[in-house]
Amino acid sequence: MLKRLKHWLFGYLTVHISGTSPERFINLCSNRRIYIWNIVRDNELYKFNLSVSSYKKIKPIFRKTRLVPKINKKHGLPFFLNRNRRRKGFFIGILLCCVLVYIMSLYIWDINIYGGSKYTPEAIIKFLNESNIKAGIRKKKIDCKKIEEDIRLAYDDIGWVSAEINGTRLIIRITETNMPAPIVEATAPSHMVATKDAVVKEIVTRTGTPMVKPGDVIRKGDILVSGIVEVMDDFGGVLHKKPVIASADIVCSSFYDYRDVIPLTHTKRIYTDHKKTGFYITLFERKLFLYNPRYSYSMYDIIVNENTIHITDSFYLPIQYGTVTVREYFEQRDKYGEEEVINIAKSRLKRYFDRLHENEVYITRNNVTIDIKNNTCIADGRILVEEPAWEYRIIDESEWRLNQTDEYNGDNN
Repeated sequence: MLKRLKHWLFGYLTVHISGTSPERFINLCSNRRIYIWNIVRDNELYKFNLSVSSYKKIKPIFRKTRLVPKINKKHGLPFFLNRNRRRKGFFIGILLCCVLVYIMSLYIWDINIYGGSKYTPEAIIKFLNESNIKAGIRKKKIDCKKIEEDIRLAYDDIGWVSAEINGTRLIIRITETNMPAPIVEATAPSHMVATKDAVVKEIVTRTGTPMVKPGDVIRKGDILVSGIVEVMDDFGGVLHKKPVIASADIVCSSFYDYRDVIPLTHTKRIYTDHKKTGFYITLFERKLFLYNPRYSYSMYDIIVNENTIHITDSFYLPIQYGTVTVREYFEQRDKYGEEEVINIAKSRLKRYFDRLHENEVYITRNNVTIDIKNNTCIADGRILVEEPAWEYRIIDESEWRLNQTDEYNGDNN
């Protein structure tokens, strides 16, 4: 890929040669380290590509082998610029486009929220808007660490938050306290620390210094495997400490408390066949309706389906387009049957188990019971599990750098 780009930037030629000794010509090019590629035989002719600079070096070989060269086609940026040298408006447009793309790359145009079931992406985005974190903000005004801290302080049942800038996108991942935090790969020397209270069942260390053993009770924040390796001298003293990225297979025994309450009596929405759809585009947060339908429904849902235009997976533009569907419904009081509501509770519990499995959590015992009391279905209990239960924590320099003492004291005379 890089070679193709280099050839295109500096230009290359497609050359036809005719004569009696093309094989000798190819051997001479190889001996003189002249790179030619895409060699194809076309009846009595040979066709190949070579760079512009190589074409000048190859002329003595043509004379020596008595071959007749003919430039069939010219490729690359230099020839493109030469062919379009009088089209000034075209190049000015390209320059302005590059400047505009660069300016837009300095801003955030898309915010994505991943994870969580209790808190919807809309709720988190609304919270961010209150702190002036929204599409159109300059990247340099965003402090990812502060965003993570603010979300944790505002929501007690969100145990893990990660905020990162990727191109023109702000990506926020959240995990609620009743779900395990995903493991993020370390890129700098780090410890492996406990994410919750648990009991160590297994630990196999690859790099780093193990700080616990099977059977130990650990607390949230305890170092399980230290990323600091001590280098000892022949007398058992510490010569120096070396920071590394700790690596180990760790299995911990822990638990999750589960509770789900489903009222038997509920309001059911019944949708009619009446609906209307509008179309809009958004440019720099200004919405323009191409068609905005009128409706007179007393009860309705508004369903918005929006897409953001992007150049790459990480470079989003401040241009959106979408549809707004207004769908009529009416409400009807209903009541679940006992068997029906128990099946709903079991289905929700299964979805919870599936999410645990996705995070490499193995369920050893399920103590959740489902009962119906006071017109309410309650699924409640403790789920015993085996899981990694750790995360990386970057090592501070003060943890491993030894204080150097002077070898000599006093004045030297």
